[in-house]
Amino acid sequence: MNNVLKFCVEMGSDSWYGGAETTFQHWPLNKLNWTDKPFVTSEADSQAVLESYFFNSQGFYIHINDSVALFVDINGPRPGYMCFTAKVISPYRKLRNVMQFRVCKFSNPRKAHENAIKDFLGMPKSIPDTFVVKHPIWSTWARYKVNVNSKNVNDFAQEIVQYSFPRGTIEIDDNWETCYGSAEFNLSRFENIKELTSNLKSKGFKTSLWTHPFINLNCERHTIGKRMGYFVNSTLNTVDSFWWNGNASYIDFTNPKAATWWANALRELLEKSGIDSLKFDAGESSWVPNSPVFYDSDLTYYPDNIVNAYLETIVNFGNSIEYRSSRRSQGFGRLLRMIDRESRWDFQLGLPTLITSLIHLNMIGYPFVLPDMVGGNGYNNKPPSKEMYIRWMQANVFMPAIQFSYTPWDFDQQTIDLCRRLLDIRSNYTETIVNLMRQSVVDGSPINPPIWWIDPTDSVAHCIYDEYLLGENILVAPVIVEKAISRDIYLPAGVWRDENNPESPYIVGRTWLHEYPAPIEILPWFTRMSSEQQQSNSIVHVSSTCYMLAMGFVVYLFR
Repeated sequence: MNNVLKFCVEMGSDSWYGGAETTFQHWPLNKLNWTDKPFVTSEADSQAVLESYFFNSQGFYIHINDSVALFVDINGPRPGYMCFTAKVISPYRKLRNVMQFRVCKFSNPRKAHENAIKDFLGMPKSIPDTFVVKHPIWSTWARYKVNVNSKNVNDFAQEIVQYSFPRGTIEIDDNWETCYGSAEFNLSRFENIKELTSNLKSKGFKTSLWTHPFINLNCERHTIGKRMGYFVNSTLNTVDSFWWNGNASYIDFTNPKAATWWANALRELLEKSGIDSLKFDAGESSWVPNSPVFYDSDLTYYPDNIVNAYLETIVNFGNSIEYRSSRRSQGFGRLLRMIDRESRWDFQLGLPTLITSLIHLNMIGYPFVLPDMVGGNGYNNKPPSKEMYIRWMQANVFMPAIQFSYTPWDFDQQTIDLCRRLLDIRSNYTETIVNLMRQSVVDGSPINPPIWWIDPTDSVAHCIYDEYLLGENILVAPVIVEKAISRDIYLPAGVWRDENNPESPYIVGRTWLHEYPAPIEILPWFTRMSSEQQQSNSIVHVSSTCYMLAMGFVVYLFR
């Protein structure tokens, strides 16, 4: 038990993928810098979703058994190496130490990942509610933060109607409860919640409510839960813990009676309020007390089993819910929300990570990704600029769902017009997204894979981090750099139609389009043509310089 077991892999010139959601979501993993990182779900470093699965551009994959007390280094003490260490120290409690893993080799990364799906990742067993694919989520969070009440919610809905944007789901976020975990509306903020939800439904909206797995110490229900033994305990015999909204205890979902007690309170709330669905936040194992003792008291019990027990409880609330923390739950079949994005242009949870997190989550087996809100959360009183908001919106168009909180009319008429146009484009592809979801249930295929997915031996495509696919025939290359009015785009194998210039000759892939013109109103995206479609248009092997000169002239004419 006191042994330290370790193996290292030289990354070399190969590109590596997999592992954990993280604050600096670089792609591929070779760009990360981790030292002695405990490999469990954690609020620290935004590590809400992870799998002990790593694979590379040569077709190797490594899967470390989930029972291992795993710590990971990437470019840590040994730059250029990934090192995997098993040691029985916090946050793990074990009776003995083991390092159990397997390495498999396939002809390319796509083959490797498809076999990983069959071997251990699994696939979704159902798809999310198609309503949340076809209609936006309108969250109160970024706009109002904790200052939410009936008037704000009603005003928000009325603005959406007034500006003729699509109805969807109005999501009431943080600070609606009498105390955190009471599962009762604060009547000073929400005088008549049933009347509010009825009014929203009459306008064409569905409703959702933010919730979490904690009960704060100042709630009457905490006294009941503690007396009944319904919270995660610890070796120090305390159930006290802490989360971002204060001192609390985490429901012990490994105890069926505790899970039922907590879930029944939410069901009663939904029944009384008329709320349609729930947004389940948090859940990471780091929120439990130090040295936790679960209802199942086996000392070998793995920390992230509390996450799985949480998910097994919330899955029963239907397919329109969303959640944010996960491990070994690819079969869940609900929208998995990226952890909160910040309104930034860099890789610290900023706009570039909207793409890298999307393709990362797809490549660890979670295709039903819910991007965070358009423009980010505006933390530290720094809301998105108009430019950031539009670029974020463009990047989000071909992802499985779209959330607003800051709105287009918070800016100007141009923003409103561009967002309407982007939503019109999206509406043409929501059925495609639904069909891809259904296909994922059949074979686990990703909805938004990296561009190498359709050209898995292309070494250039292996490193592209700022483009993504919808299925296998739509390539999206958003602008994610501040003040940029052009960008370089790489098209992998195939024959491509430029959807900003659909009448121009098709482009043969494995080519760069350097300095593709993309002023603020342009989202670069391309469709891969079938053999039949290719016959209806000329195909050119065109130098990127000539193509960009022609594109620049078109943009000039229609500026």
